[in-house]
Amino acid sequence: MSEAEVPNPESTPHPAPASTPADGAAAVVPQESGQFPRRAGLANLFLAIRHINDASVAENVKQRFSDYVTIVLVIMCILSLVMAVSVNVSPVLKLLPLLFTVGSVIFYIINRLGIMISLTARQALIVWQILVAGFWLGVTSAMLVMLACFYFVSQGTTP
Repeated sequence: MSEAEVPNPESTPHPAPASTPADGAAAVVPQESGQFPRRAGLANLFLAIRHINDASVAENVKQRFSDYVTIVLVIMCILSLVMAVSVNVSPVLKLLPLLFTVGSVIFYIINRLGIMISLTARQALIVWQILVAGFWLGVTSAMLVMLACFYFVSQGTTP
């Protein structure tokens, strides 16, 4: 068999289960088989949260020192942003916690991108797509907040 004829296991579709449950839910396939059923909508969300929670408390999963550093950075960012909003200081000093938060987020992303080399090509692409979606969510949320601020500031001034 030539190299062009060798089937790629990542590109071949997984066979459908022989029978599907009557309620429309996907059949349960053991994870050891390498095939994961596709579920729709909120079922994915709740199962993913449960899976992440189980993985975070598993004894065989070790966290690195940088994981703890980023946890502390998140707490410091939250506290510094709250202080910047609540304390009456100059606008330049209010900008520093925001810059600190942006730097911390970049540090967090850089530390997490290294895990992608241990993933399969399909898994790495999925992680990348989730990262890009999170970026666009952040951009659009920031624009929404900015537009809301402009609107409320312009409503407070009389023309």
